[in-house]
Amino acid sequence: MDQLPQMYFRGLAADQLPGDADYAGGILETMRCHNKSLPLWSLHRARLERSGVLDKAGLGDIERLTLELAADCPWPEAIARLRTGLVDGQRCWDLTLRPLDLTAEAQVGAKLFPCSTRLPIDSNSNQGCKTLLRNRYNAAKAELPEGQFLDGLMLDSAGRVIESLRCNILARFGRDWVTPALHRCGVHGVMRHWLLPHLHWQERDINLSELCGADELVLCNSVRGVLPVIEIIGYKNWAVGSETRRLQKLILDKLW
Repeated sequence: MDQLPQMYFRGLAADQLPGDADYAGGILETMRCHNKSLPLWSLHRARLERSGVLDKAGLGDIERLTLELAADCPWPEAIARLRTGLVDGQRCWDLTLRPLDLTAEAQVGAKLFPCSTRLPIDSNSNQGCKTLLRNRYNAAKAELPEGQFLDGLMLDSAGRVIESLRCNILARFGRDWVTPALHRCGVHGVMRHWLLPHLHWQERDINLSELCGADELVLCNSVRGVLPVIEIIGYKNWAVGSETRRLQKLILDKLW
């Protein structure tokens, strides 16, 4: 089977696409395509709508064509990368589909490296959309040591835990799950949104020291689902817990 990415510009097949830097005000949605569908599309669509970069007709066109392209995806599991923004002053969008490499990370767990690069606090209300301005994330990624299944732990400029480089964070304390408050900065993740109705949870500020006191720690995103955290490097180690496995099974049962 052809493993090359499939690329589409405004819904039409393309040999190459603009770079992220070519998109002014660019917005990114990274989605899991499962058996020719996008199980979390309604939540991705809502975040696109919340970004305010698309009018109703434009969003409708993207929705129709994206779902059609997903239905023709040749791989049972794939990553769909949707971008929209202005290219040379014109509203554009593109979609890339590539096969999803299912690694052992969901079973063995991930390690978090606390990055010194910090996220700035948004003086306005944070819409929580994923933008193509990735400078700070790229700088943090460059800090990571060598190793398998590593992710960067991102704090804001005041030292509050926000997210990882690619996921939201959920920490279990007894029967309660805590997720960091994201009204100042950070991405309002689609998987996080989907999971919260299934948890006894609260959203609040949390620092690194408190995070290390959690009974279980997980990462979540719309492509990988729930990933156990087994270590914050230099701070704390965990075994993979039963509640983490319950969340993973819930996703398998309900989504894929």
